[in-house]
Amino acid sequence: MSGQESYSSSAGAIAPIFGPRITVKAIMNSQPKHILVLEDDANFREIVEFALSNAGFKVTTAAEAVNAVLLAQQEHFDLVVTDYYLPDYPGTDFIRLLREIDGYQHVPVILCSGRASELNKQHLRDDLSILVMSKVCPMKELVDKISGCLATAWCAS
Repeated sequence: MSGQESYSSSAGAIAPIFGPRITVKAIMNSQPKHILVLEDDANFREIVEFALSNAGFKVTTAAEAVNAVLLAQQEHFDLVVTDYYLPDYPGTDFIRLLREIDGYQHVPVILCSGRASELNKQHLRDDLSILVMSKVCPMKELVDKISGCLATAWCAS
């Protein structure tokens, strides 16, 4: 088998141990993880929604923090991506409101900003337990960070 070891599952299928990369979705369960994207810029919101949907995630979007809070009160999201500069609240205030909702104290949050270099990332990580990313990062990097956050959250639960 070209130098790779293999194993048999209870179903009898043979798979290489060091085979293709297994997705986070496949590891955690068969249901797609639900992500809330809070972004006031419609174009960027659509790009993020498209990238995450193509990666196998279920995505719900909001353009204002007040709507995102209402959505979070109505249904559970496995991860939240939010902008920092929003028309109704700063992203940090939204995150504080989110953390007060039952079930969201430990949900991973990624704060994206076009001006991430101006933010005190260490303070934000310590104060709000979030990951800070630049909006100018490639979408693949955002998808990879989201997958990593979800895998870490799943392993910790």
